[in-house]
Amino acid sequence: MKALLSAATVLLVASCASVSVTNQWKDPSWSGPPATNVLVIGVSRSDTTRRLFEDTFVRDLTAAGVRASASYASIPPGDGGSAKLGDVVKSTGSDAVLVTRVQRVEDRINVTPTGPGYGGFYGWYGGAWASTPEVTQTTLVTLETSVWDPRTEKLVWTVTTRGVLSSDIPRTTQQLSATLIPKMKADGIIR
Repeated sequence: MKALLSAATVLLVASCASVSVTNQWKDPSWSGPPATNVLVIGVSRSDTTRRLFEDTFVRDLTAAGVRASASYASIPPGDGGSAKLGDVVKSTGSDAVLVTRVQRVEDRINVTPTGPGYGGFYGWYGGAWASTPEVTQTTLVTLETSVWDPRTEKLVWTVTTRGVLSSDIPRTTQQLSATLIPKMKADGIIR
């Protein structure tokens, strides 16, 4: 678990406006039982982002009938938190650890060209002004959310999600949890 937290703490958790699952994996050898108590870790350099993320997932997991705890109250950000992770898992009685981190951020530029009209120079000139290309830029964020079994210290479930970057972290974290919690239930990861 030390490696998990120390490797992940250098990254920033960001939120996406519209979330879609791009990849999903479940350990075929993991037989459960489904978790009933989850420790939630949002990996972020921003304490505000981390707290908003963890509080949202704790609230939504609790509403789904699963006990959950936010890590920020007990685990400081950065490598120093690695040593405390095992103690927090024990003190909270967690039978699963959910960790979300940014995997990739990419800018996409889309240019939609249109050709100028025809009809000689005068037609071309007027068409050139009317057909100025449209340029849009979108920032896409890919998040990786993983669930670990603290008893075996093995990864049991992981998904990547992609969405458009948004500064409204509470709303977009809610969208992420609304996407992932039903998937975890359907896959038997949580009760």
